[in-house]
Amino acid sequence: MKHGAPVVAALAAALALPSLFNGFVYDDVLVILQNPLVHGLSHSGELWHSSYWPAGLLYRPLTSQLFALQWALGGGSPMVFHAVSILLAAVTAALVFRLCGRLLPPPAALLAAVLFALHPVHVEVVANVVGQAELLAAICALLAVERYLAWSAQGELSQLQRLLLAGLTLLGILAKETGYVIPLLLAAAQLTLAGQRRERPGDFYVLQGAAVVVGLLLRLAVLGGLAGENPAAIFRGVGAGSRAIAMLAVVPEWARLLLWPAHLQAEYGPPALPVSASPGFAHFAGLILLAAVAALVARNWRRRPVLAFGLLWMLLGLAPVSNVAAATGILMAERTLFLPSVGLALVLGAALASLRPRWSAAPAGLRVAAAGGALGLLGLAAARDLTRQAAWRSQEAFFAQLQRDAPRTYRAHFVASRYFYGERRFAEAERAARRALALYSLDPQVHEQLGQALRVQGRCGEALPILAVGVRLAPDRTTVRSRLIECALTAGDTARALAAANEAVALGQAEFRGTAERLTRPRP
Repeated sequence: MKHGAPVVAALAAALALPSLFNGFVYDDVLVILQNPLVHGLSHSGELWHSSYWPAGLLYRPLTSQLFALQWALGGGSPMVFHAVSILLAAVTAALVFRLCGRLLPPPAALLAAVLFALHPVHVEVVANVVGQAELLAAICALLAVERYLAWSAQGELSQLQRLLLAGLTLLGILAKETGYVIPLLLAAAQLTLAGQRRERPGDFYVLQGAAVVVGLLLRLAVLGGLAGENPAAIFRGVGAGSRAIAMLAVVPEWARLLLWPAHLQAEYGPPALPVSASPGFAHFAGLILLAAVAALVARNWRRRPVLAFGLLWMLLGLAPVSNVAAATGILMAERTLFLPSVGLALVLGAALASLRPRWSAAPAGLRVAAAGGALGLLGLAAARDLTRQAAWRSQEAFFAQLQRDAPRTYRAHFVASRYFYGERRFAEAERAARRALALYSLDPQVHEQLGQALRVQGRCGEALPILAVGVRLAPDRTTVRSRLIECALTAGDTARALAAANEAVALGQAEFRGTAERLTRPRP
């Protein structure tokens, strides 16, 4: 279809248009509003050897550089940032159509791309500025795979084409960690879609590997490690095998969000998600779903290669956020489903294409009913997109909606408590932190947050036992220990303060040495 790409792009942009009036919300505040490195282009050189997130976490210099450019263009106006997010969403949707159009009949390609453009799980990516990292990585992945398929159909790739594909891989990596799967997506395209043609081993693989190595070396040089992110509380001290078992419980939630995203929320975790290394119903359901996907890939490898490739795309897109190879800072998030949803569009498009012969032979009444049902689903998806935008309008709206959306997710109340604390609404911060602690008591940050909310209200007697549990859960966490010492001194419990400082020194935390010496020194 000649005008398919502009139509799909316009649809994606129209649905995201309400986000143009959003402010800086949630992660935007730390990554953009409170980050002087992106406040103009004067720090561009420094951006490329600085972490993306405070405290030396994550390396996404391409995304940070784009933030700096947007700040310079708009003087820090959030509207400019949201306009760029809408533009990137439109470009992504157009590239999905181009990829689908290369692999599917025109009607199936258009419908698959429309489904992608309408998917409600994308709202978080577009409505929240930090979602530009996901958009950039997805654009690089789509360009790389689509160009590879186009060029390989014409014959063996030229050296320039191989260099360009490696360049797209590196750009994707510098935008977000999901860029590391681009070489795997290209390999999956070779194995499923290239038929008897195979790119000869050599420069293609060497250049893709070089792009990955460069990304890893840059990350290592800037962050001092490859993981780069503090693991979520639930994964502290948990090995890869136990994490793999625990993440099986998340698989059904991934499936629900991809296939029926009626309910959306910005935070996911225990106890709402029963994540643990002890298998339960959700774990077995996740295992069955993974086995079903594997069986579908095997069954359709030759019969329906586009369907098999779409399933592999979904699996590979989820791999970086599966917490198996390395524990990340989140259990799951809707934004991490953006790249996997491209695979879903391919799967649905391939399924529709396979039904085309039966469609022609079906009774007219059945076809009318099916078309009406499809239009109804598309209308529901569009309506959900538009209603969800309001959750990201402002900080106040976001945190109020978050606690309503996820009442049984401890992190929803924990992050709301931090917001209320920053607004000096200490009573609300205390209530939210207590709800978080009642739901999940193994995250030391929650103990620290509640203890601090009590401390600033002059209630150190109540705060001390709470902070002490936080120190016991995470002896290496210096902030909660500092709060404990401050509160102990305020309450006149010098012995407890000294004991906490001495323990820190024994653990190698040199910053507490001066405190220990001062508390040990005899008073004049």
